[in-house]
Amino acid sequence: MEITNIYVISQIITIIYFAMLSLSYLLKNRTRILIANFIAHIGQTTAMAMLNGYTGAAMALIMMVRDLVLLIQEVRKSKEKEINEKFDLMILVITVILIITLTIFTYNGPLSLLSVIATLITTFALWQKNVKTYKLLGIIAGILWIAYNLFIMSIMGILLELIVVICSVIGIKREEKVQKKD
Repeated sequence: MEITNIYVISQIITIIYFAMLSLSYLLKNRTRILIANFIAHIGQTTAMAMLNGYTGAAMALIMMVRDLVLLIQEVRKSKEKEINEKFDLMILVITVILIITLTIFTYNGPLSLLSVIATLITTFALWQKNVKTYKLLGIIAGILWIAYNLFIMSIMGILLELIVVICSVIGIKREEKVQKKD
């Protein structure tokens, strides 16, 4: 691995996007989680593309769009107070189709699929609309992203994904404490 200017910049961007992603695991409000995720995925898309991790960049792009759609839907639902399950299912199906399509075009061996599986797990977690489920499945997705970052040789990605996993565990423990007090 050669340390180039592009590599260094990608690692700086990685630090920034992981700060936002870590924050999302500490938040209790789903709308705020989606905003933090959206911002984080902008950086993730950029950093992974800089490292030629095109499958990971494609998955981050899908996650960015997914988070934006969920955020718009969350705001709309809070105003309308009505859940449209058919629309939810349609968006989920479109997201999975996009994941499969972009995977076909960016596939770079079996290890590139780690980002795809992590994206599917995170998408499933967000569609549950349960913050605790999001945090629990975030641990599994985090482990897969650690392995993917190893594949694309992102040192900061590996180290910082460990921090995200730790933040997810802390977020779960904090939520359990609050629930015990109630």
